[in-house]
Amino acid sequence: MTNEPEQPRDLRLRIEGDAFHRRVPDADRGLQLSGSPELVIVEPDAQHARFVRDDLVVRRGQYALRNGHATPHESMVEDLLAVASALDAGRVDYLLVRRDGGRPVIAVDRRDRKRVVRSLATAFANEPFYSATFLPQKSADAPDVLVADGMLSTARKPLAVRLYRPRIEPVGRLRYGAESAVQLEFWRFGDDVIEAPIENALMRRTLPRGEAVEETVHLHGRDWRTLEHMWQPLASDVDFEIDMVFSWVDGSDVEFLRERAKRMQTYVVGEGDDSEARYRQIDELKYALRSVYLFAPWVRRIFICTDSRPPAWLARHPKVTVVRAEDMFADTSVLPTYNSHAIESQLHRIPGIAEHFLYSNDDMFFGRPVSPDLFFSPGGITKFVEAGTRIGLGESDPSRSGFENAARVNRALLRARFGKVTTRHLEHCAAPLRRSVMADLEATFPEEFRRTAASRFRSATDISVTNSLYHYFALLTGRAVVQTDAKVKYIETTLQRALPAMKRLLKRRDEDMFCLNDGSFPEISVEERTEAVIEFLERYFPFAAPWEKPQSDAAARVAATDERPSLTA
Repeated sequence: MTNEPEQPRDLRLRIEGDAFHRRVPDADRGLQLSGSPELVIVEPDAQHARFVRDDLVVRRGQYALRNGHATPHESMVEDLLAVASALDAGRVDYLLVRRDGGRPVIAVDRRDRKRVVRSLATAFANEPFYSATFLPQKSADAPDVLVADGMLSTARKPLAVRLYRPRIEPVGRLRYGAESAVQLEFWRFGDDVIEAPIENALMRRTLPRGEAVEETVHLHGRDWRTLEHMWQPLASDVDFEIDMVFSWVDGSDVEFLRERAKRMQTYVVGEGDDSEARYRQIDELKYALRSVYLFAPWVRRIFICTDSRPPAWLARHPKVTVVRAEDMFADTSVLPTYNSHAIESQLHRIPGIAEHFLYSNDDMFFGRPVSPDLFFSPGGITKFVEAGTRIGLGESDPSRSGFENAARVNRALLRARFGKVTTRHLEHCAAPLRRSVMADLEATFPEEFRRTAASRFRSATDISVTNSLYHYFALLTGRAVVQTDAKVKYIETTLQRALPAMKRLLKRRDEDMFCLNDGSFPEISVEERTEAVIEFLERYFPFAAPWEKPQSDAAARVAATDERPSLTA
């Protein structure tokens, strides 16, 4: 091995600037979070033999922090700042750049390799930091190594590694690992050329030294040296404001049920439309919002459309707003309404809502970290997810469900307007919308919007704006495309097969979005379904969001442990 100089190297290029970046830091395709139930608590003596701390567990031979609150984004930021502080303490110069998708990359001079290893080992002597070999690819089978042991890889002089502290939440086994790590790359800074081991968001692998203009960016509470334009908004970034809307009804509200039953006596409803399942709720909304907090931190504001009393667990918070029908309906004389189609036809009238927003029901959840470009292009084109289910033949009929009828009404309108026939339903997942396109859609079909908004219960003549009239209208007018990359799971929780399906999903955590639908024709009892779904949701989304009222959250999570092992046994 060659001797490596010990003096810190100055990589400064003497130009400063500022930038702001708001995308998800880790949007690498294929990101997965582990949910395996295997967990062994480290005995105190074993802990002190390696680390002087009592907040560690061991899983599959690897130390991990016991995580009680940190989201994937927060964990990545904590590790990024820790690595930067370690390099600062060791007087190692570095640049902060980013890969496609936003993953942060710390670039150091490869001649400082020994200093880097020593600085990290010293700083992390009591931290369970691991290093995963990323480059060269032939070293992909190299095991992850403990940085405190004074090495970054079993491979000789790796060109890139990923540094991370494993974290695991003991109840739901939500685990973060190398998929949300900080990438460390060893660059060659020559007199004429800078060589990187891999392309990043802005650079090729080689860069003439004269074109390497440095600037300063302020991120995560501190200044970083970087290259010009690296953290400025890129043409590929989806960096506009995005809100999210949930529709919700408190099915346990006695007054709501009494008033609905009284008004429903004069209406003929379709198959399943009068089912208790349409309004039954077991706090799914709380967990749907937790999924936003955990996996979509880029959402600006959350709007809850309801005429029910606010959920008992919801506190006042600047990010969450409860919207009443009277605040968004163009014609308030048609209220009250018990028709989700009517509510969905007025979403673009929500006061203060962003041009770009997502719409979701309270039984739809994000399953892992997602980025804005799953739903929108940089220019604002929406991306919707088609289901494999065909709409089928036949026209609207009062005996059909409101869902099936609306799809046929939508199809007839679009066929008359564009001469095209829609064939598929949409997946049960968050749907991207634009306020201006909804307004244009209403201007195109004003009578259909008026009639649907005035329909207090689902009717055979309703349109369904969010599923699927808006999306196919936008598609046929050049403002939407079909999203084929999203991984979506639909589970009908009243069927027998739902229990093993939820167990698999909890273990794998490999879906971008999933829906836990409460079907109208159950095979299992309400009690069995309720217990299974609550257990699943508490394990999948164990961290309370900042808009939840303080309560004995720890006690609730303890109650969801091995006392009810059916999903994790």
